[in-house]
Amino acid sequence: MSDVPDLTRGPVLSGVVGIAAPLALANLLQQGYLLVDSAVVGRYVGVDGLAAMGAALPLYAILTSLFTGVSNAFSVRLGHLAGAGRRDDPSVLRALAVCTVVWAVVCAVAAVLITAPLLALTGVTAEVAAEARTFVVTLCSGMIAVYALGAVCAVLTGRGDARRATGLLIAASVLNAVFAWLFVGPGRLGIAGAALAVWAANALAAAAGLTRLVSEQRRRPAGTSGVTVATVRAEIRRGLRIGVPMAVQYLLIGVGVLALVWIITPFGDEALAALTVVSRLELLTSALFLNLSGALMVFTAQNTGAGQAARVRDGVRHSVWLGVALTAVVSLLLLTGRGPVAALFSGSDETRLITERYILITAPFFLCYTLTVVLHGWFNGIARTVVPLVCTVLSLGVVRLPLSYGLGHARGVDGVMWATVIGWAAGLVYTLLAAARRTGSPPEGGHDQGHDTKEGPMATSDNRGDR
Repeated sequence: MSDVPDLTRGPVLSGVVGIAAPLALANLLQQGYLLVDSAVVGRYVGVDGLAAMGAALPLYAILTSLFTGVSNAFSVRLGHLAGAGRRDDPSVLRALAVCTVVWAVVCAVAAVLITAPLLALTGVTAEVAAEARTFVVTLCSGMIAVYALGAVCAVLTGRGDARRATGLLIAASVLNAVFAWLFVGPGRLGIAGAALAVWAANALAAAAGLTRLVSEQRRRPAGTSGVTVATVRAEIRRGLRIGVPMAVQYLLIGVGVLALVWIITPFGDEALAALTVVSRLELLTSALFLNLSGALMVFTAQNTGAGQAARVRDGVRHSVWLGVALTAVVSLLLLTGRGPVAALFSGSDETRLITERYILITAPFFLCYTLTVVLHGWFNGIARTVVPLVCTVLSLGVVRLPLSYGLGHARGVDGVMWATVIGWAAGLVYTLLAAARRTGSPPEGGHDQGHDTKEGPMATSDNRGDR
């Protein structure tokens, strides 16, 4: 593991970019395979299949939100320990494994029980609801593979080993694209084939990553692990304290998108299909900034563990300016290429026009979103995960959803688009105010003294200062 970079030393910007760039590449390819899924389903299954994926994805996000938050929390925990000189603590790794298996089982059971009732609440047609349920249940039946890959990448990201995580994610992306075409096209498995492709590809990539991690742990010197049931339980509690606010944030996002499906459904299947397309485009365009945020989170965590507050502040400053520059490029590309991009995913003129209009309205304001998520990486890295949660409640629950309903009735689909912009702006204002409150205050932390200490970096996880 000597080739893993030490983020507590060397140039600040290169340290952040060294994590963000490879993960951004991998996640762009991941979002690319999601776009391939949409294109394949749109061409082979039709508008109903594409609309079903649009209705199913929020449900999938709801079912995976807890694990996403907890895995990110373990990345923060591992980052703090790496900065304090305790890389890949075995108790943390076993705690993450327990959380991964338990939530995979919960997710599979929940998919069977809640998918149909939640889809009924959205008001989608019976045909679309049936296809969406097939997609969610099929996908969740193999969720242990998806979560296992996520857990492996959480470990690699927490230690700063972005290159290996990138290799696994790229392999999963390529395999998924190939499997999606084989299963949905020649295999004629319909929308279930798209779900099977996801977990089959993730299973192969996760197996490769887990084999390497297990081999590394077996090479640790005998008697150095210090793993007991008590230490694993303590790490599970720490992970949950940091991860639950993140998980609730992702849960609210999933519920919010489901509510958007309910708001948009009265405008027809063409509008719902357009929502699927723009959701995929948002995932694709935001991948750069989400990974920049994740890189800043790990950089902040490691330097917090090492007690280097000034280096953390430099990392935030460099990341913000990099985010501004990247946003200008992405927004310009979307605006100039909105016609061909919209035409790529659907042959329907109405769906294409709605997609183009969405890009035209939202792209000029994308900077509000990117600055918000980048700063959230800093808050997560210092274990102040309540700030991003409150931001989501405000921007999505208090502003965007009510405005989407009200403006949607007043101005049609365009009103829903403008509500998105206003929600982004509200989130940025809150995040800047929260950041200003902490300016000049060093992040809590320092060197972790042991599993059961209350003075280590993770002792700040109650977030009382951010309530």
